[in-house]
Amino acid sequence: MKKKINPLVPAAVVLVVLCAAYGLITWNQHKKADALAGQTEDNQIYVTNLQGLTSISWEKDGQQGLAFKKEGDTWYYQSDKDCPIRQYTVTTLADTLARLSAGRQLETPDSLDSYGLNPPAVKFSITSEDGTSQTLMIGNQVAGTGDTAAGYASTAAEYYACLEGGSQVYTIGNYLTETSGKGLYDFVETESLPYVAGTDIKEITVTRNGATRGFSKKTVDADNNIAWYKGSPDDEANRLPDNSDLNNLAEAISGLSIQSCTTYKATDEELGSYGLSTPDMTLSWTYEKGGDTGTVTLFIGSPNDEGTGYYTRMDDSRAINLISKDAVEKCLNAVYPE
Repeated sequence: MKKKINPLVPAAVVLVVLCAAYGLITWNQHKKADALAGQTEDNQIYVTNLQGLTSISWEKDGQQGLAFKKEGDTWYYQSDKDCPIRQYTVTTLADTLARLSAGRQLETPDSLDSYGLNPPAVKFSITSEDGTSQTLMIGNQVAGTGDTAAGYASTAAEYYACLEGGSQVYTIGNYLTETSGKGLYDFVETESLPYVAGTDIKEITVTRNGATRGFSKKTVDADNNIAWYKGSPDDEANRLPDNSDLNNLAEAISGLSIQSCTTYKATDEELGSYGLSTPDMTLSWTYEKGGDTGTVTLFIGSPNDEGTGYYTRMDDSRAINLISKDAVEKCLNAVYPE
């Protein structure tokens, strides 16, 4: 009598073979990928290769640009340590300069004059953690790069570069050339208003034309309905008959956001020139969101010359910031009880 073969056995054998084959293929693919990555890294050309930077400065067209210095883990503006610097922006620049990759290295370069490197258009001076100092020189744009053909996106611009005192000439991307044209406020950390919804705002105080009015909101029943009060919410006589005006004002406040910093350390004279010695409106609001509570005071001054925004100042800060015209005018034009 023949033994019956369990039909699951051949299937199991096939499955084992397939799994083994898949594992072998996957292993080979990873091995090839690792080898390719190694080859790519080995073939990469670097103009600089320093172990972290502690100072950066640059010149453009013979004019001194900006200078930054690192102390501990923090980058500072060299001319004013109190200037609030956006750390990520300078750290990105430092990382790029410390290990600057090149598109290619010219095999038999002509004289530096041929590439706009004597004198260069841009010079970056850098110092590393071990005290090594180098100067990167950037010259002409490489012909045929950065062009825009009809119907096609612009190709990325490249520039000739070399290290001061060196003879090797490289091509690099456009990031450093573009950075050299930036001003201080491209690196300043702009203040921000807390992001809240109108429903998160519990109290509002408005000062305008010499008069100050305060409003408070509270939940009035088990269904979580709310009511606004002029003054203290403890006195029902202060309850407003309609919530819509204060809800609209709260929504207008929630739509305020800082666009840019005009000056990070205004003098008293500058405050006056921006209409902030005697603000057109002062708004103060208290919010509750996600268990956090905070109070913000915002002074609204004059519109800018372009008519795109208003100069503002937060709390006791000396920074003057720009907020969009539409957002500010929703607050300026808001209706609220006298």
